[in-house]
Amino acid sequence: MKRVFHSLLLLLMFAGVSLAQDAPAWKPPEGAKFTAEDVSIQRTEGEGAFQIAGTLRVPTGDRPEAGWPAVLFVSGSGSQTRHGFQGKLDIGSWELLDAVANAGFAVLATDDRGIGATPLGAEGIKPTEIGYNHLLDDARACLTWLKAREGINKQRLFIIGHSEGGLTAPILAGESEVAGVVYMAAAGRNMYDITLEQVEASLKGQPKPIRESNLKAQREFQDAVKEGREPDFNILGAAAAPALKNAWKQKVEPIKAWWHDHFNLDVPALQAKVKCPVFVAQGSADFQVSPERDAKQIVKDLMAGECADVKLTIYADLDHLFKPCNGKPSELKMYFEDRRVGPGVHQGRRPVA
Repeated sequence: MKRVFHSLLLLLMFAGVSLAQDAPAWKPPEGAKFTAEDVSIQRTEGEGAFQIAGTLRVPTGDRPEAGWPAVLFVSGSGSQTRHGFQGKLDIGSWELLDAVANAGFAVLATDDRGIGATPLGAEGIKPTEIGYNHLLDDARACLTWLKAREGINKQRLFIIGHSEGGLTAPILAGESEVAGVVYMAAAGRNMYDITLEQVEASLKGQPKPIRESNLKAQREFQDAVKEGREPDFNILGAAAAPALKNAWKQKVEPIKAWWHDHFNLDVPALQAKVKCPVFVAQGSADFQVSPERDAKQIVKDLMAGECADVKLTIYADLDHLFKPCNGKPSELKMYFEDRRVGPGVHQGRRPVA
């Protein structure tokens, strides 16, 4: 049973908290039409008080009488800095944020919990205790802060959500009036289904007994997390139980709270509450979420609800990070290559090494 669970939790991009801290530096591009101000956002609701650290890009020039239109950027899963770095992995969000600020928007982005200048949370909290609902509350606090910020036009406040942030954005939009939402490589299904699909895809080429055993145990683990119970470690027989107990301890328990919150989300219902205009963006080469099963499902669910203004754009040859694959199949190792966000999304520049 050595090979059981060799592919469990394959993708770091859907993992919970924290990678390395060794991120490249960032500074505003030459000729930037904005200034960058470090800000601190007080979190008092939920588990206790702490400060969320971030950067507010503010356009230069004459401020409109009603204030600057503004954007809250909500990042994807796995702790990343306000500029979109997970250790040496460059997500590329700084390129988007710079471009939006240059276009005349105030843009707020923050360090996720456990990276940059934002702590894991209130004093004493453990990484294993942090669920998706904690992160959702962080985003709520950031939206509240941005609305209260002097010089912001509260009638022209938008949310951009990438990956997991593409679930958070519609939740916030369904709770509070915003001018519009941008979904970038967002999940249109529950994380339960996407995680299972990713594991199944990783097993291609394995012998049928290996595939079936992995998927049977994977479903049991996911069901146990969703239902708040211990899994049946004997599901593959007594001989496999020690290996399954080790997999549960090493790979599931660290993100169990995060998984539990996700697995109990009603994704179609949260889309149905969005009333504002929406732009859904997806890369055709994305292997983490699907243009057919996610982007198009989001549009369908939005239109079945209260949203009457939805635009969908699928960018050819771009991956989950909206970076070009140059005709190759997208895979995780490509994320660590030096690539820029693709043309058509916006024209980027390189970060400072």
